[in-house]
Amino acid sequence: LRSYLKMVFLDNFTHCDLHPGNVLIKHVPAKNKTGKDTHAIVFLDAGLAVSLLPNDRQNLRDLFRAVILNEGEDAGRLMVERARYERCSQVEGGVEAFSKGVGQLVSEFHDNRKKGLTLGSIGIGSLLGRVLDLCRVHQVEIDPAMANIVISTLVLEGLGRSLEPNLNLLDFALPFVIRAGKV
Repeated sequence: LRSYLKMVFLDNFTHCDLHPGNVLIKHVPAKNKTGKDTHAIVFLDAGLAVSLLPNDRQNLRDLFRAVILNEGEDAGRLMVERARYERCSQVEGGVEAFSKGVGQLVSEFHDNRKKGLTLGSIGIGSLLGRVLDLCRVHQVEIDPAMANIVISTLVLEGLGRSLEPNLNLLDFALPFVIRAGKV
């Protein structure tokens, strides 16, 4: 997960097909007898990758920050304001309804903290699916580059859940979203 977040938020080169066949865990023997063996993660087949434009990177960071800080209605408004195409602002109360829907989803996400915000306790795929449903109903377009990030997150969720279901998402995401990767 740390490698993925680094790709998205620091490197701006996101591998969008991180299924188990494209991830290799390599054993790295110790350099001397007193050292410890380590492991390195190797990503294979980067044929499906995306880099975001500077403005899109800032939009993604702002959106993730709002979600992590449990500011769901702000996240909804950001999605509308920064969408390249949207029609919900043309409907009376549309922006408010969309923002309130996103706010409810973000609140549900944070309510799972009581169980521990781990890959095993939340379904990112289900959550993102519900966000996409809101976008469809309220006609808020998701930027294609962002859609690639969403899809890669969905693929990675399954891999992460099978490897470490107790991994706490917030512990890993905060340094990248709030402090630009400075741990």
